[in-house]
Amino acid sequence: MPDRFATMLTCIDGRIQRPLDRWVRSHLDVDYLDTITEPGPEAVVATTGESRLDALLEKVRISQRAHGSETLVIAAHSDCAGNPVPVAEHHRQLREGLARLATRLPGTRILAVHADRCGDRCWDAELVAEVAPASAAP
Repeated sequence: MPDRFATMLTCIDGRIQRPLDRWVRSHLDVDYLDTITEPGPEAVVATTGESRLDALLEKVRISQRAHGSETLVIAAHSDCAGNPVPVAEHHRQLREGLARLATRLPGTRILAVHADRCGDRCWDAELVAEVAPASAAP
């Protein structure tokens, strides 16, 4: 059985790396997670210019080509230094970024996830939105 990979675009904040890794592995049943980090990635994907978005997407495509990843998770978190906005704004940016990514990555399942604090050294991840690739016509 081949290794199963997913790709995650997440914040550089080390506090959320393990909790999001665990969430992705348990919800997607994958063996490995290719991780791309960017401060406040949901704001970047939702609002950045085309050249910066292209640079991020090239990293995603490397994961897709090299490891066969068919799923991308874009993850945000509360208490983000790179994007210090209320949770509702994180969610809005995740949804907007998800729509933008879906047009650029056809055939890719894309999940938007937000991690919120649930205590000291505790982060609770939740699915905000998801786009599944269109099925092939019968």
